[in-house]
Amino acid sequence: MDTTEMRRLFEAHREAEAARDIDGILATFVPDCFLETKALGLRSQGRDAVRAAYRQQYFTAFPDLSPEDEGVAHGDDVLAVWGTLRGTSRGEWLGVPPGGGAFAVPFANVVPFRDGLMAGEAIYFDLAGLCEQAGIPLERIRAAAAARRAGAAASG
Repeated sequence: MDTTEMRRLFEAHREAEAARDIDGILATFVPDCFLETKALGLRSQGRDAVRAAYRQQYFTAFPDLSPEDEGVAHGDDVLAVWGTLRGTSRGEWLGVPPGGGAFAVPFANVVPFRDGLMAGEAIYFDLAGLCEQAGIPLERIRAAAAARRAGAAASG
């Protein structure tokens, strides 16, 4: 996939995220897509799981979540974007109540492409900084993510 097409598709993905249009987000992904939140060690596989991750892990917990892309790099069928992730803890995140605080932390997304679409997205961000700024107990988030990983391993 050429660089221009990868960027165009990723920009459509970002627009759908900003609009909280989960169907629009999913339209940018292959059917067997993934969403991997590296800071939590969590990976959602397939459109249903990715839909749930967007709804529960991101848009409910941080309704104003907004990445500010500051740089981009391309490789063969891969795009990397980095910048500042901003938001406010307003909803439950992994079962942990909101802290109410706003945050601005560094992030990077690595996006592989396949068959003319995004194969998925690996998201890296400063978990400790986000929790501290947002007023969320870091150890509770880590424990909740560990429990979710254990549950996924047991059912998988």
